[in-house]
Amino acid sequence: MAKKSNNAVPHGVEQDIKMELLGMIHSGESPYLIIDHVARYLEAVSDEPGYADHVRENLRSVYGCALLQKRLLTDELKDVEARLKKIEEAQAKDDFTEEEKIRIGFAITLHQKNIQRLKGLIELSEKDGTDPYIDK
Repeated sequence: MAKKSNNAVPHGVEQDIKMELLGMIHSGESPYLIIDHVARYLEAVSDEPGYADHVRENLRSVYGCALLQKRLLTDELKDVEARLKKIEEAQAKDDFTEEEKIRIGFAITLHQKNIQRLKGLIELSEKDGTDPYIDK
């Protein structure tokens, strides 16, 4: 159901986000950054923690891997590399049983394979010219 208009407030209640949206468009921001910004705003005003992260994960899943969008693939690569670093730091501690050490080793191997997969997809996106972004 559409929200009822409030004529008492000039330009509507959500003037700030409307101006931010136009500002981002006029400054040539990535559509994905704009969507992320609006999702974070909606998360805050709806008091729904995790909404923006859910939107971001869906963008990465659909547009990152399926359509080879370099920016989203690179974003995911950074997250996987950060998780790998944390796992490797934990592995350096000698507080684990043999079974836990095996599991940690397995997690490290999976993260390394995922990093190589993502790097391959990024390389493919660069070759295909599918990345519509110009880094500022």
